[in-house]
Amino acid sequence: MAQFSEHTDDAILWNYFRSGDEDAFTELSHRYYRTLIQYGQRFTLNMQVVEDTLQDLLVHLWLHRETINDTPSVKFYLIKSFRHRMLKTIKPLLEEVELTDRFEDMNTEFSCEDFLIQREHEYALKKQVKNAVDQLPVRQQEVIYLRFFQNLQPEEIGRLLSINSQSVSNIIQRALHNLRNMWISTPPFSILICSFFQILY
Repeated sequence: MAQFSEHTDDAILWNYFRSGDEDAFTELSHRYYRTLIQYGQRFTLNMQVVEDTLQDLLVHLWLHRETINDTPSVKFYLIKSFRHRMLKTIKPLLEEVELTDRFEDMNTEFSCEDFLIQREHEYALKKQVKNAVDQLPVRQQEVIYLRFFQNLQPEEIGRLLSINSQSVSNIIQRALHNLRNMWISTPPFSILICSFFQILY
């Protein structure tokens, strides 16, 4: 039986999973569980709905593993599949669950650990950028989240949202323009935004 770790490439895990290896499937599930849970909070703050939907997706993937195709990006495949399932899940529950039009899951990026180990101005920068992003239109929030927090490429985001990559780039530019207009700080916007992403990564 093959041995896997957090350093095993996604493509290797994916191929073993498709051939029925439970350990490979478990490693993939653990690797992307938090990412998908956070993304699910984009659609609803009801954690029970998010967790149940993700569990349904994982069960579906395992049961249909033999018919699932290869993919150049496992992360993109999982996010796309989960997005489709979340939209399908919440549609009949619109009157029962609390939906969100903001990226509340970004709060988890700003953990207590970060506050304790980072300098005060870094925490203030995170809070300022988050507050600014929360004021963007919903579509701009989603594209910014997928591009900068999940590191998806414009082409992947375009396929995920059923728009072309040029539209994704335009949305990013509008979002950055909006952030620049609402930014209240002494340092230049470009320096602040670069510092922010350096802190995240």
